[in-house]
Amino acid sequence: MDVNLEHALKNDCKTLLSRFQQTESVRYEEFSTVWRDMKFSTIFYGKLQPTEMRCFTKEVLSIATYYFFPPYSFQIRVGGLYLLYGLYHSQLCDPKEKIRIALKDWEEVVKFQHDIVNAQHYDTAYVLKKMFSAKAFYFTAMPRLLYYRTKQKVNKHAVCEDFRERTWKINSLVTEDSLEEILNVHEHYQKMKCAISRDKTQPDRILRLLTEDFPQELQNTISSFNRWLDEQKKKSTEKRPREKQQEDDGECEDMSRETEASARARMLANIKSRSFSNVAEASKSRRHRQAELGSSESGSDHGVQRKSSTKRKSLACRTKLAQKKSGVKQEVGMETAGQRFSMPVISEESDEERAVNRPPKKKRLS
Repeated sequence: MDVNLEHALKNDCKTLLSRFQQTESVRYEEFSTVWRDMKFSTIFYGKLQPTEMRCFTKEVLSIATYYFFPPYSFQIRVGGLYLLYGLYHSQLCDPKEKIRIALKDWEEVVKFQHDIVNAQHYDTAYVLKKMFSAKAFYFTAMPRLLYYRTKQKVNKHAVCEDFRERTWKINSLVTEDSLEEILNVHEHYQKMKCAISRDKTQPDRILRLLTEDFPQELQNTISSFNRWLDEQKKKSTEKRPREKQQEDDGECEDMSRETEASARARMLANIKSRSFSNVAEASKSRRHRQAELGSSESGSDHGVQRKSSTKRKSLACRTKLAQKKSGVKQEVGMETAGQRFSMPVISEESDEERAVNRPPKKKRLS
């Protein structure tokens, strides 16, 4: 296979697993979100011949298998399992190309299965069980196919340091054998102190440089440290449902506040539009009368204010002025309303007009 193509496949797998590592979770839904976002299933959509497609599928599955085994961390191994599951079901070969698992790696698979069941990662256990039932694994003697009497250069897989599991020096330094040896040395040391002391049953105070239960304290400290590591792994591999629920509740509250604010703004805008749209406009033929009325009223008010400021009028004058104002307002109101009420005028005729208008009397014939 081409070296450039192999390098590109490794980069794609690293990008997918690095994005999955940033989620700090081992849930399958998080991996499927990254898978769909990258459209990783389109890796098999190239125009290849059937033989080339089968060789390409073998190489892709072989590269993805490396991330399923140590020395990678638990989260990366889970991501490698999900990657194998997605590649196996999205390949275009018929029959499907199987995943090669060497016999030396079978113990790691069994141990990994026990770990995910004990940690209650049931979605991961379901994916692994589903692959076993679909017979997706092909158990072989070697990870790669070897040919008889042919020289084949096998490129070693470079371990990605970002995906490597973090090792603690204390686990490598203090083991069960070393603890047992420390206990034996401590017992011998206590006996030697008793031998050179005055009281042969217990050492003198001057020789008490270490605590008597030093090996037990060391063992308790290491066990507490291991428990702390397990708790940190559980916290880093999955999010608590309460935190997710709190995040969802916070988002819902923000959305409800935004909707309430937008609804209130729409209601205020609607009220303003209705209030300004209901303003009555006068007809063109009567606009000049409104202007004259405004000027006359302003002039009369101005004069009244000026007179009142100089000298206060009597009560009779004020009542007459109020009656005049009310009469003027009534007349103007009737004119602006467009309704003119006119009464017929009956004039009283004088005696002369009556005599003129009276018809002449007829003369009697004698």
